[in-house]
Amino acid sequence: MKSIQDLNRLSPEKRKEAIADMRSKCACPSCPTYTECAAERKETTFCFYGKSLDCINREISCKCPKCPVHEEYGFRKKYYCTKGGESTAPKRL
Repeated sequence: MKSIQDLNRLSPEKRKEAIADMRSKCACPSCPTYTECAAERKETTFCFYGKSLDCINREISCKCPKCPVHEEYGFRKKYYCTKGGESTAPKRL
């Protein structure tokens, strides 16, 4: 299992690659809570970046616990799109 701390220790180039890998595995776009606005803005990986800037404001159902990124990084919360990311995640790039 990886951790956010491991990700933060990578060089900027390697970190960018790791984040791209996270986005490719992200379940956010298939979640019932995900909105068209979030899709248009390409908002994903809320577990890492934090809640939606202003596109998602209600919780319908949550796929976070079944997401490969959630499992791979040992995340424990859900509804990241409305409640924010794991507390150790860095700010948006």
